[in-house]
Amino acid sequence: MSMISFAQHYFKTAISILEEIIQDEQSNLDRAADLITRSLTEGGVLHIFGAGHSHLFAEELAFRAGGLVAINPILEYGYTLMGGSASRSTQLERLEGYSKIVLENYHLRPKEVIIITSQSGINPGPIEAALSAKEKGLLVVALTSMHQSSKLSSRHSSGKKLFEIADVVIDNHVPSGDAVIELQTDFPKVAAVSTVTGAAILQSLVAEVAHRLLRDGIQPPIWISSNVPAGDEHNNKLASQYPSRLKSF
Repeated sequence: MSMISFAQHYFKTAISILEEIIQDEQSNLDRAADLITRSLTEGGVLHIFGAGHSHLFAEELAFRAGGLVAINPILEYGYTLMGGSASRSTQLERLEGYSKIVLENYHLRPKEVIIITSQSGINPGPIEAALSAKEKGLLVVALTSMHQSSKLSSRHSSGKKLFEIADVVIDNHVPSGDAVIELQTDFPKVAAVSTVTGAAILQSLVAEVAHRLLRDGIQPPIWISSNVPAGDEHNNKLASQYPSRLKSF
């Protein structure tokens, strides 16, 4: 198979997984959208947490053109590659107590929704974030791979995995290990796909929640690009509606 054919194979594989999500996850997407819509209607904000590469999803939804203003990304430097190294980020994600401290630095209210993203769903970082959020009265939506998580043991002392804690679980339908392209039978698979499917799932929730709010007579504040005329003025005005709630703005 040529290099171009492998590139095409990746696209086709990603599309196939997205089609599975459309087919199998509609009820879970509906439940998540219901919880988020209700919370935003009552004046809440949507929080999103991830560690390692999953932190990218918090950045994907936050302050993004076409996105909901009422989204608070929980961005912890130590959970990212910018925090020193990949190995340090991994160590912190496996360290019990760390994510609980992280969440204490954010203004989380009961009945709000937090989306917690983790491909494996077995590390203390996302698990403890879910447990801490539940203790505070939040509703937890998990974005995870059931194929991978169901086969592995938890690394948290509770023995629980992320999907066992969440109120709603959205399966990203990504196979165990994340990579999806086999070049040779004796060679590791290449090309991870969880970022593609995860971003699509989350942006679909943005579209669905915005639709439901409009349907209910509520105009949700929406970011526009800061690189279009009056973009900065538009966005600063909207952000001022959420004083102290959007920590990273």
